[in-house]
Amino acid sequence: MAKGNDENYLQHSIEVEAAARLARMDDNDKGRLHIAFTHGMAPFEPCEEPGRYPAAYKLFERVLNASKERGQAGEPQVITAYRGTKASRERYPNSAKLLRAVMGEDKLSGGITECDHRKHKKLVDAWRGASVVPVRSSWRKQIHPGGILACPADLRTPWLFTMDPMTYSENGEMDDDKLHKCDIKRLSPVLSGYVRSGKPGIAALFVYAVGPTMRGRFWEFMDELAKRIGVEVCSYWLTHRGGNRNLAGLLCSGIKFSPDFLPRGVEEGRC
Repeated sequence: MAKGNDENYLQHSIEVEAAARLARMDDNDKGRLHIAFTHGMAPFEPCEEPGRYPAAYKLFERVLNASKERGQAGEPQVITAYRGTKASRERYPNSAKLLRAVMGEDKLSGGITECDHRKHKKLVDAWRGASVVPVRSSWRKQIHPGGILACPADLRTPWLFTMDPMTYSENGEMDDDKLHKCDIKRLSPVLSGYVRSGKPGIAALFVYAVGPTMRGRFWEFMDELAKRIGVEVCSYWLTHRGGNRNLAGLLCSGIKFSPDFLPRGVEEGRC
């Protein structure tokens, strides 16, 4: 089940906008993009009910409602993607569906990992015959050379590597749905491969409901990862509940964002 709150908006507004800008950097204006998505989700899932914290759903609901209106020139890419997928709380699309809506299936290649067998089967059906391959696996098992998330040896397009674990943890080494501090030794080689390809790209890491102490630790993780692979970090955030924040760290290789990149309502910098 998709959360269906502002964390969805944070992730998807950034992913779709970043993907559109990267595709414009493809050779000869072909508009192609190679994707590596570590947490697949089914093509569509229902959202949870707003519950006790309606403030955490305001941006998400505003943009979802805007997608039901007639399209306007210059509107945010995420609104166009929501409209193209007929997104709703009952049938909310995953990242890959949103990108396909704004770019076209023929422009996308790459891989998606998903552990849940039912969600994986739906992903396989959704991408049958396409150049995007869903694999039933943990992302940690697919970032080695030859894995579906690794950089192809002959990469010829811009790339987007994106992760949305539940949250960030300093402890543990489990192959679970969190991002752990020790994962830096796994991510450094695979992301270095993408950077060495010479093609422009972004690795986007989203973590949710991060408390005050752990926020600083996550940004330290991002800084160290950026140093290891030789790129810069762009930092964004949204309020979650209480003192918690939803965070987005983007590792950018061969691309710089103009001031109009920032999605509406998303805060730039570190909190």
